[in-house]
Amino acid sequence: MNKNIKTASSNYCFISGPVLSPTLLNAIQRWGIPVYVQPPTPALPDINILKNTEAASLIQDKDAVAIMNWEASLAFILENIPQQKLNQVNAFKNKAVFRELVKDLYPNLFYQELTRDALQDFQFPKEVEKVVLKPSLGTASIGIRTVQGQEEWEKAVLSVLEDIDKAKEQMNPTMLNDDSFLVEEFVDGDEFACDGFWDASGKTVITGIYQHPFASSLDVSDTVYYTSKTVVAETIEPTIKVLEHIGIKLGMRRFPFHFEFRKSNNKIFPIELNPLRFGQVALPDITEYAFDFNPYDLFFTDKAPDWDSLLNDANNSKVYAFVLASIPAKYKPEKYSFDEEYFCNSFGDRLLKYLPSNPEITPFFGVAHVVADRVENVLEYLNLDFESFLREREKD
Repeated sequence: MNKNIKTASSNYCFISGPVLSPTLLNAIQRWGIPVYVQPPTPALPDINILKNTEAASLIQDKDAVAIMNWEASLAFILENIPQQKLNQVNAFKNKAVFRELVKDLYPNLFYQELTRDALQDFQFPKEVEKVVLKPSLGTASIGIRTVQGQEEWEKAVLSVLEDIDKAKEQMNPTMLNDDSFLVEEFVDGDEFACDGFWDASGKTVITGIYQHPFASSLDVSDTVYYTSKTVVAETIEPTIKVLEHIGIKLGMRRFPFHFEFRKSNNKIFPIELNPLRFGQVALPDITEYAFDFNPYDLFFTDKAPDWDSLLNDANNSKVYAFVLASIPAKYKPEKYSFDEEYFCNSFGDRLLKYLPSNPEITPFFGVAHVVADRVENVLEYLNLDFESFLREREKD
């Protein structure tokens, strides 16, 4: 990165959560980005920390550019950003509103918004075999179920509500609530996530694309994401087209996003778009490993990667992955500990970095960044037995 490049004016970062991205922290320090911190967070390096009133005042400016690393920061941002940006954020945060936003691209795709009380009365349309049920306002795949046919519906609803009721105890209502739900037709295909931003001129800039495989048709976990030259090359053009459509429709400028979609028959189908952030829990770090640029550097300086050159690099054939160490159902903090060393050793020399989390406030123990020669090596991690990493605590 050219150190002579200046950052776009009025960049601010909002940090919270138990896992901090080294890629993000390095960019913050490199460019001197002011930061507003909300606990809980691990120890931070020497950075410019904003006070509450100072941060609130600064982002009220219409030219202020905000990015966060974790959904918990969103409530503070929404209380203080200008109305136009607030309207843009709300168009993305509510999944039902977002579906309306892109419905002209997919006029034949079924979807319906339901209140919690109306869930039990929903009847499958005759032409739809499978749907996805999700909270209209949610995060981290909580309360999402794929349902095939009316006979599975009631059980799925009960399971979803149980998940959300449990998760709400630890989450801000701006991250997750059960007031409204979206039911939408399931599109069969591979799932992906994409980080990027609309720049100062409204152009769509992609900073990373990740494939999100699952262990089975019933799996909705975030256990594995991976990126490679092939992943980006096969998805970047149709992804940009959809995001350009959205950007033009809403007049987007200097606005970061984490976009999720499915790819089917060479066409992409949006799942959701999370505003004002890239992927959480240090997901964007695997882009830096894979392509040797820091995606946050690009956002802060309003620059785009040279994907043509990067995708033509014959020497870049590795696969870089993110592996989330989920908390198994039997885990009880007073009874078990997580054996981090054993978990890290399970990757052998593929391990690039391990970032621990706090299982008391997140549904995972930590995240591993790994490198592999083949996609098949990465897919093995979908079947990790997280119970095997638990150790019984010694009794007093």
